[in-house]
Amino acid sequence: MRRQLLVTAVLSSFLLAGCASWFESSSAAKPTPLAAIKPIQALNVKWTLSQAASDSGFTPVYANGNVVSADPSGHLRTVDALSGRVSADVALKRELSSGVAVAGDTVVLGTQSGTLLAVDRSSGKTLWEQSLTSVMLEAPQIAAGMVVVRSNDGRLTGFSLADGKQQWSIAHALPQLLVRNTGSMQAVGNEAVMVGLPGGKLDIISPANGNTLWEGVVANPRGATELERITDITSRPVYDGGQVCSVAYQGRVACFDAKSGSLMWAREQSSSRGVALDASKLYVTAEDGSVWAYDRSTGRSLWKTDALKFRNVSGPAMLGRFVLVIDGEGYGHLLSNESGSLVGRVKLGSEGTTAQPVSLGSSALVQGQNGRLSLLSIE
Repeated sequence: MRRQLLVTAVLSSFLLAGCASWFESSSAAKPTPLAAIKPIQALNVKWTLSQAASDSGFTPVYANGNVVSADPSGHLRTVDALSGRVSADVALKRELSSGVAVAGDTVVLGTQSGTLLAVDRSSGKTLWEQSLTSVMLEAPQIAAGMVVVRSNDGRLTGFSLADGKQQWSIAHALPQLLVRNTGSMQAVGNEAVMVGLPGGKLDIISPANGNTLWEGVVANPRGATELERITDITSRPVYDGGQVCSVAYQGRVACFDAKSGSLMWAREQSSSRGVALDASKLYVTAEDGSVWAYDRSTGRSLWKTDALKFRNVSGPAMLGRFVLVIDGEGYGHLLSNESGSLVGRVKLGSEGTTAQPVSLGSSALVQGQNGRLSLLSIE
């Protein structure tokens, strides 16, 4: 399987990029052919919007009936979530390095020149700008009037949303090798920000001062070589019902008690694609494209489907009571939450994505590698 991962090495102050295929066999597993299915649930494309090509660091954001998105060329768009009509399209005249965070009419994003930029959503007017210690590759998080940013050198920094003044900063040491991370932070209301780290660690921090509320170990690095010991959390942790769950590449999937940080359960599983939760189950896409379901309370394996194996499958997202994933050929697939069987399918385009769809209840946002933004719905 061709891994959609960029392995990087930190030598002195230089960040060197490498290709995972250097370390792998040249023979890649063939994608599993799509078998015909008898659709049980319709999966519809409500609208589609063409944008510049971007990676998973440019995940769109839903905010008060609108979808706000940006692309690397510097276009900031506001789209009506129901109709797909573009209500604002602003050229910021900046090359961007990450997607957006939204608070009311304020949008915060990172630039390729290593700055944090706050702009008015409709006009693009700059509200404030701050220099960072390094370029940021994932969207910031906003909580408790603070903008929490992780730059590419591993530093977490908190800025005031009102005026951009720096309030706190914490440096994290980076291992020699790490997986390129374009999104493993997630705010939980105004109380906490969940931060997935290299080495399989999960930090829950206070947005007000950056203090660690608790730290959990999703997985421990192991192996004889630096490559084998890469155990990074590169997808967003998920909070629901007093439980925090996350997964690590070459590691485990694990759930913790959100209040105490105590480990509830962990199972061996490698994924850089992310997890999704419903009332009783956790869903995760493994690196080989198989999709798994675990009992949220005990971690017991409930089902696994290999129907999409080696098809460059995205992380899962809930779409109503179904599980949605997108494959590398641009097909959206609905899976039964009870058995994992394929119950719906739609063709989105010629190019898919490994980026996790954004769940909006009975609909979901999907952004392809070619930049195409779509809203899928089961209604």
